[in-house]
Amino acid sequence: MSSFRWINKQGVESADGFVVQRSGRFTEEYRENDRSITIDVESGLSGGRHVVSYRRRSFDAWSSDLLERQRVIDNYRAALRFMGSVPDEC
Repeated sequence: MSSFRWINKQGVESADGFVVQRSGRFTEEYRENDRSITIDVESGLSGGRHVVSYRRRSFDAWSSDLLERQRVIDNYRAALRFMGSVPDEC
């Protein structure tokens, strides 16, 4: 489990070397080393909790390797949970 620190009001950095940050109304950015991808998202509330629905296909641009892509998705989901959101794949 990675530890996180806030880098601003809409982004966190992991001790494992990746950053997740809101980049627009319907997008977030995942950065690691010198690479980044834009993730399509929708935000909402469910049962009083903040939910971020993300498009799994957004991660296709990261790698064609399924295990590598899943690692990045897992990192992203951990960052969302740290930021107080419930991740929801759509």
